[in-house]
Amino acid sequence: MKKHAKITNETTKECSVGFGTNTEFYQSIGMTEMDVEQAYNGSWYVTGYAPTEPEKSYAEKRKAEYPSIEDQLDMIYWDKINGTNLWQDKITEIKEKYPKI
Repeated sequence: MKKHAKITNETTKECSVGFGTNTEFYQSIGMTEMDVEQAYNGSWYVTGYAPTEPEKSYAEKRKAEYPSIEDQLDMIYWDKINGTNLWQDKITEIKEKYPKI
């Protein structure tokens, strides 16, 4: 996307970006209109230079999908009351989706 920007790191092409529409102001502080993109970490870069998010580990992926501890305890309680295995099935599903490597 086109924004007023100024490259702050020539090696990585990281930029400072202006979000307003006052072209005269941005030019006065050394910004020019250029194609920029926002990286996963919130920083702005010249388009094509933004770093990609590192691959998450199996543990990080599992943690993101596990129900909260409160929800897990609730599932375990109702499994005991109803004679079901919903908690075990859910945890097994996540562990199989993201196996230890």
